[in-house]
Amino acid sequence: RGPPATRHFGGNRGGLPDYRELERFGVGAISICGSEKTIVWRDDQVPPGLTYPIGASGAVVSDQMDEDGSEFLCCFQAKEKRMVVFELSTRTAVVELQMTTKLNYWRFLPPEAGEDTLCFMLITPVGGFHWMPLDDSPRPRQVWKRGGELQGKKIVCYEEGGTNGQDGPDMLSKVGMLLMTNAAAGGRLESWLVPVCGDSQAICASDDVMGACLCCPPGVGYEAWMPLLLFVVESESDLVVCVSAVTEGADISIALTEVMTDALIELAPYKDFDFTPPTLSMGTWPEVLCCSLGSTIVIIVRRKGLVVAYELADTGLELIAEENVGHYVVDAVMRYSAVEGGAEIVLLMSDSENPRDGRVGTFCFRSAV
Repeated sequence: RGPPATRHFGGNRGGLPDYRELERFGVGAISICGSEKTIVWRDDQVPPGLTYPIGASGAVVSDQMDEDGSEFLCCFQAKEKRMVVFELSTRTAVVELQMTTKLNYWRFLPPEAGEDTLCFMLITPVGGFHWMPLDDSPRPRQVWKRGGELQGKKIVCYEEGGTNGQDGPDMLSKVGMLLMTNAAAGGRLESWLVPVCGDSQAICASDDVMGACLCCPPGVGYEAWMPLLLFVVESESDLVVCVSAVTEGADISIALTEVMTDALIELAPYKDFDFTPPTLSMGTWPEVLCCSLGSTIVIIVRRKGLVVAYELADTGLELIAEENVGHYVVDAVMRYSAVEGGAEIVLLMSDSENPRDGRVGTFCFRSAV
């Protein structure tokens, strides 16, 4: 009766706009839960871990939601099948939710995804729900239905992208992207797209992908726009990074264009690198982590410790940097660097000498140009 699946750092959010520009956009805190207390660990805080007298089976943490630095801890209590949201500075409970169905996946979504307020994504066998605990009526709102093509598959990543161009409580994302393993197809990783508050007709972007993420098209503003889909596939012994556009039809459905641009990652120089992953409750999927922020795209081949960064320009994918970090990469997300400026990747890595130990590293790509 453990917690539902989620990513350590919360998952990519580069397919959404960033209107607030508050601190900590992009990097979720890590929650280490026990029956009587929860430790919230932040990579940029001294000391990095704070202990709260809140017992839970698992928890996810929001961004700082206002200028006062308010953060919210969403706890899952498996035995009671209950979720409780706490405001961390006051350590007070905000709202409770009794779960009536199994929770498969959850994460925090920035306000740009759901009505410009605190939002947690809850995915059940029924579908995907936006839960806004601070609303006057804080009941989860279903934003897509889970059809037969999405049933019986394990979700390993979820993110949303695009925007409807509205303000305040009318603000909403346009597309959800799921990475799912299909046991019936030999455990291959699939990438699916589903419209948010549309017709719920999911489309399979790829039935054999190494990793994927949503990203912003170059030059977007405050108007409505659809995201780009970036995905990585194998090509013989190398990898190919592909970019397609998600389009919207007149009947609230979505479609995907042909590949507009691609780039080759040659793995031959790294053939001697094969770091053993630690024991992970989420498993080793996806094999490749894809992150985006603004026009910067980062591809991470986890087992090889390989980090490759591109600029998504009008002319295509332009290489910025290629580095080997020397460790298996457990998770990664991007944020704006407060020190160097520009886009920065935050890496959670397994120590190559001691798999029970971990390291956190950052790399700013603007300074590497």
